[in-house]
Amino acid sequence: MSAEQGTTNARSSLESLGGDYSPHSLDRLIVEQDGSFGSKMCSLRISSKFQRIFSSTLQRGVGFEAFCVGTYPDGSSVPSSELFEKVCSSEDWELIDRLRLLLHLKSFKASGVEDRWIFTNLHPRIMLGHKEPDPSFLMAALEYTGLSPNQVVVALREHSQERQARLVEVIEVLRQLGCLVVFDDFLAESANLDSLWKLRPDIVKLNRVWLENAAQSGRAKRMLAKLVSLVHASGALVLIEQIASEEEAFMAMRMEADFLQGTFWGPHETGVSLARRGGKDSASQIMDNSFAVLLAKGERVAEQDHRQVDFEMGCFSGDVMECAWSLSDGVPLETAAYNLLHIPRVERVYLLNRRGVQSEPDLFRKGEPLHLDPRYKPLRDSTGATWTRRFSFHDAIRNPGVVQLSPPYRSNASRSVCVTLSVTVNIQDEVHVLCCDVEWREGVVL
Repeated sequence: MSAEQGTTNARSSLESLGGDYSPHSLDRLIVEQDGSFGSKMCSLRISSKFQRIFSSTLQRGVGFEAFCVGTYPDGSSVPSSELFEKVCSSEDWELIDRLRLLLHLKSFKASGVEDRWIFTNLHPRIMLGHKEPDPSFLMAALEYTGLSPNQVVVALREHSQERQARLVEVIEVLRQLGCLVVFDDFLAESANLDSLWKLRPDIVKLNRVWLENAAQSGRAKRMLAKLVSLVHASGALVLIEQIASEEEAFMAMRMEADFLQGTFWGPHETGVSLARRGGKDSASQIMDNSFAVLLAKGERVAEQDHRQVDFEMGCFSGDVMECAWSLSDGVPLETAAYNLLHIPRVERVYLLNRRGVQSEPDLFRKGEPLHLDPRYKPLRDSTGATWTRRFSFHDAIRNPGVVQLSPPYRSNASRSVCVTLSVTVNIQDEVHVLCCDVEWREGVVL
């Protein structure tokens, strides 16, 4: 069937409502077939499908994302992203969006599930097209179906700066109604981090491109871990979507994402059913098996990480302590650090006073040009620098006499990512902190 025919039939269906677009009126277009609800508008059957959303910590389902799909009599389907254009003209979008939303809520309510969320989106051209945010239909649909607003998570996409003020109003209205708000596809082309604190979403769904990049690059993996921490710092929870493999699921859990979603746990389903631990149904068994595999892998990788960190500490901590003991005996830093600076991967050694101030120049590894890159010449002399904000300083001060290992970071003295081993040392009855920067090996997310 052509798009033009679909538009004509959709118009006929909508005109049959006589201008009454309330949930009660639109419900006349919804029929039940084979245990699921759908609309026979035009020659497409429009129905809801659901994909499970899991908590990475609870290791069980916490919600379902609703999608609207259209199916022709021959069995071919129209994906949700194309449905509006296929069945109606732009002036009917608001009505079709109302029908779609009512269909989702009605299907979810009929499942009898009371301890899960339903994630559903509101068409941005509709919610932002009014002079004032208009949640009246959502309120009416919730009242009509008897579904609690507390079970509804509304997905909104970010918009350009000039439309953010309207979006703030929409989010506030949804919150007053009792719904949660999720940013969909965050960090797409139009997104920006500034909106996290301005719009304050409850949940942020990260664009899949971050997961794809993290699978290919250690740097991208560190960035994703920091991004998740940044979203958490904004007060929102993190959902990573479109997880298609065990490796992607494991990575998302390692990044401390709160919620996981994707075909790794099965395809979209026509109905809503609970997957319970130890259940006999296929959904429960898929859930149990997948998380059992992920947990076992997590334990193995954590053990490997601990061994690698122990190895790193074993390679360098003894020499760092030897240097510290020499310093406490009155040996000058250049002499005390001689052996340390000849160990492969050691980049520089420096000394901080009790206030975190570096009182003398760095000592760099001999024969290595890494720190001599002329582009970083303005950063070469660290004399007088203050390092009080670094893990290497405050961790050493809090644990005197014990060698500390910092998380990886981009060194400002070289082109590499490094970690810093640090330890307190008493020199002439004054507390100092000895620091040793070591080039980091990729593979561990700290």
